[in-house]
Amino acid sequence: MASSSIVYLISILSLIFIVQESSILVVGDAGLIQSTCQQTRLPDLCTSTLNADQSSQTADVKGLASIVIAAGETSAADTSKYILNELVKTYTDANAQVVTRCSTFYDNAKSALEGSAGDLSSDELDNAILEVAAASTYGDNCKNSFSNATPPVAYPDALAQRQVTLQGLCGVANDIIEVIRSSQP
Repeated sequence: MASSSIVYLISILSLIFIVQESSILVVGDAGLIQSTCQQTRLPDLCTSTLNADQSSQTADVKGLASIVIAAGETSAADTSKYILNELVKTYTDANAQVVTRCSTFYDNAKSALEGSAGDLSSDELDNAILEVAAASTYGDNCKNSFSNATPPVAYPDALAQRQVTLQGLCGVANDIIEVIRSSQP
């Protein structure tokens, strides 16, 4: 009888351990969002981004990462449109080429994030992280194209703010993917 009690106790303790270790895969709620976002470099951006998407309430951590990646895709696409529809009009022909190139960088950022989402869904986490990092770098490439122009062109504040947003979302996505990666055996 004592040995069956010990086996039962070990089974219960093992089950508790498994449940705690697999909590990364459970369906989300405000607690999962909060605990996940606290593991990122920008918890407020993470929380506000996820709370803005209703599907985050029923997502697991992988789903939360997908939502942040999608927000990054939207940010990159909106920045590209902003550059072409608003910003390019304010520059002379020579400088408009620099600005137009930035639109291409943000299109590339969106494509990299799309690739990251695909990698995430197929559990290619290392590739997903690389794609997120590439997307973030495209924002720097845009900024550098302004300073590398001859003569250098002032980097617009509105574009700088959009760059910060995209790079923040990329950082949060990276951190959530790292949470997923660290939970895998």
